[in-house]
Amino acid sequence: MNYSHRFWLYGPVSLFAILMLGVVAYWFVASHEVSRKLEALNGHEIAPGITMGFAHKTMAGFPFRVDGELDGFRVTLATSHGPAVWTAEKFAFHSLTYGRTQYVFEAAGQQTLTWHKDDGSQRRYRFLPGLLRASMIAGHGELSRFDLEAIDVDSPELSATQFQAHLRKNPRIDALDFNVTANGVRIADDLKPAFGPDLKLFHAEGLISPGTSFDRLLEGKGDWRAAAEDWRKRDGGVLVKAVALNWGNLDIAGKGALTADALHRPKGALEMKIANWQPLLKAAQERGWIKGSNGGLAAGFLAFADAAPSGGSLNATLGFQDGIFSVGSIPADTLAPLY
Repeated sequence: MNYSHRFWLYGPVSLFAILMLGVVAYWFVASHEVSRKLEALNGHEIAPGITMGFAHKTMAGFPFRVDGELDGFRVTLATSHGPAVWTAEKFAFHSLTYGRTQYVFEAAGQQTLTWHKDDGSQRRYRFLPGLLRASMIAGHGELSRFDLEAIDVDSPELSATQFQAHLRKNPRIDALDFNVTANGVRIADDLKPAFGPDLKLFHAEGLISPGTSFDRLLEGKGDWRAAAEDWRKRDGGVLVKAVALNWGNLDIAGKGALTADALHRPKGALEMKIANWQPLLKAAQERGWIKGSNGGLAAGFLAFADAAPSGGSLNATLGFQDGIFSVGSIPADTLAPLY
């Protein structure tokens, strides 16, 4: 065998071996760098106002991904009313070793959310998901898209067959697009759901502008409250292109626009069309449930419906003004600051 024949025999094998050694070396460097950053961030802020911690870490994913599995995962978000905390028994992330910056997150086991109301009292929500995952795409040093999905959420307080939330930077205008959908929601009677325990469908989509108010937040360099205040001062708004609910026997659809006032309370209006409302009103009249104003969403709706013509769909404006939530001209409840 001459030397040229040996080259064609051993050359490709040697080249493949060199490439594989490069892949191995690159993966170990990338995995070690991610592991080092996780250890440095454990128990510290990963962005202004957001703290992350975990009890135990395992790295995996060779050769094309960098995967991390975190036990006892915890994220704390600073708010004006007190810390909001999410804890997960198990949390995992997956990122591609090559190509665009993209991450997939998964959580399993018991999940707990705690937060504080505006009066300082603490609330807690525990749930067990059949599936809880999210993904994010980053470009030019900032988050450009985020997707969240939960399936078969089990909880005695609030359960759901499916929940999805999507957020992305609009490629054409200065805005963030959002889309939220929930199916098969079951609300515990103890929470006194306005129109019954079964929320079969909730859907909302629209955009938040200006989107550049949230640039530093999406870069992980700014506090979310500072971003919200910049958005408000720039006459920011939320355009609700569509909202739909199938709650109890009610079919509700609408659209509108919202913003925040100087005290950070919701401000604006949603124009709603409500079908199949007559049986609910009739039952309320028979049971003496119509209480008038300032009794919450259900009471405000029933008082408004009681004064409306009985035929056809009911058109109602949900108003948010000067700290008061109203159904038509009926004051229903007070509004707390958003941040």
